[in-house]
Amino acid sequence: MSARVWTLDIPAPAPWLNANGRRDRRRLAPVVRLWREAATVHARSAQLPMLGRARIVAELRFPDRRRRDDHNYFPTVKAIVDGLVDYGLLADDSREYLVGTEIRSGEPVKRLPYGPAGAVHLIISEVA
Repeated sequence: MSARVWTLDIPAPAPWLNANGRRDRRRLAPVVRLWREAATVHARSAQLPMLGRARIVAELRFPDRRRRDDHNYFPTVKAIVDGLVDYGLLADDSREYLVGTEIRSGEPVKRLPYGPAGAVHLIISEVA
């Protein structure tokens, strides 16, 4: 029996969180909260199941093909994973439940005339 797989698209609800950003944590908290809440809302809308263990691939989709270091966007992915845990996809984001998280570049997305640019496309695989 093959593992079950779900996909979930999360349009950027706020500016991207970047590990190179040298900002005050208090100023970042609202941005983290927006990404986290967006993940919860989109997971609920997609009616994702509760899983025992999973692997998550996060494809970063920007509106251009500029060169970027994917791993610098780990703070964005971390906020999304926390939102999925808030939703109940996993009991926790420790290695007992989240087997691995991969971050990679995805295909560009169309820039909308409003809001921040881009989206994160998640591929969530159940792990036995």
